[in-house]
Amino acid sequence: AWRDGILLDAIKRGAWVLLDELNLAPQTVLEGLNAILDHRGTVYIPEISLSFECPASFRVFACQNPLSQGGGRKGLPKS
Repeated sequence: AWRDGILLDAIKRGAWVLLDELNLAPQTVLEGLNAILDHRGTVYIPEISLSFECPASFRVFACQNPLSQGGGRKGLPKS
């Protein structure tokens, strides 16, 4: 059965969400965030075939440690 994760729950509530260690995320996760962070402001969940719009109150904050700390960290694009 489907269960909303932290990000989708924050979108639905128009809450704030903190994405920590973002430069450790797989490329597929970063690509999935694009539609949330750009002009579209939506997320599509293929598992349930639904899209959700990000309300104006929804905010994303992201953190990362320096690349020099290792552990598979990669540089993120300026976009």
